[in-house]
Amino acid sequence: MLNIYEEVTNRILKQLEAGQIPWRKTWKTGLPRNLATGREYRGVNILILCAAGLASRYWITYRQALALGGHVRKGEKATTVVYWKWRTPEEIDRLREKTGKENLAPCVPFTSSVFNLDQVEGIAEPEEDTAPPHSQRLRTAELLLEVMPSKPEIVHSAVAEPVYNRGLDRVTLPHLSQFENGDEYYATLFHELVHSSGHGKRLNRFADAKGDIAEKYSFEELVAEFGAAFLCAFAGIKNSTSEALQASYIGGWSTVFRGDSRVILRGASAAQRAADYIRGKIATEELAAAA
Repeated sequence: MLNIYEEVTNRILKQLEAGQIPWRKTWKTGLPRNLATGREYRGVNILILCAAGLASRYWITYRQALALGGHVRKGEKATTVVYWKWRTPEEIDRLREKTGKENLAPCVPFTSSVFNLDQVEGIAEPEEDTAPPHSQRLRTAELLLEVMPSKPEIVHSAVAEPVYNRGLDRVTLPHLSQFENGDEYYATLFHELVHSSGHGKRLNRFADAKGDIAEKYSFEELVAEFGAAFLCAFAGIKNSTSEALQASYIGGWSTVFRGDSRVILRGASAAQRAADYIRGKIATEELAAAA
């Protein structure tokens, strides 16, 4: 039986082999959300639900559908999402005695099956959840930049490629006129801002990176890719990319994922934390305690 890491990796690889980068979906209404609880899905679950290729942002379990007076259509297949159960100190002590192992994981993964609202009958899509006008998406993206704490310096120059300079703590972007539209501009900016979140005065992700230089670079690029996708989804920004660029990325990501079945979950977790930081959802006290 495949473990959760391999299952998620294989699912993403199938999308890549089909010529798609699943986390670069054209988002219209925001992050995927559980209809019954109202909670947004996070981390790797955003990637999993995006890869399912279904239209609604809302998801629900079989029992939740029944409780809300609806039902899953016959023949529809569920999508598996991943959750984590934190072990109590007592549970860790008992497991340590039973196995003789000292370095036990503080949490363990488990799965749940959900259905997209498009697979359910008898439950209507929330009326307020319509696609925001283009100008509103850009305003939301602008607000994300405003709320990000301890922002890096952001400059615009006649450069061919955007870049985050860790030593200078500076994001350099092409001039606005070099972008096709506002969506492309903010999708690019979010990618570089996620890079900047790893700085020592923010999340200090660079200090925790493992492996040689190439491995660290690949992982950091993955975090920036995922994090930018999460922020684009939140704002409703369209993150379109040329076919040629997609082809070059697909081969690289496939190689990375085949080499380490846990890298997707690790990257998604780091990206979620980066997105939370940029959205101003991580308290200063929490950052200080982790330092």
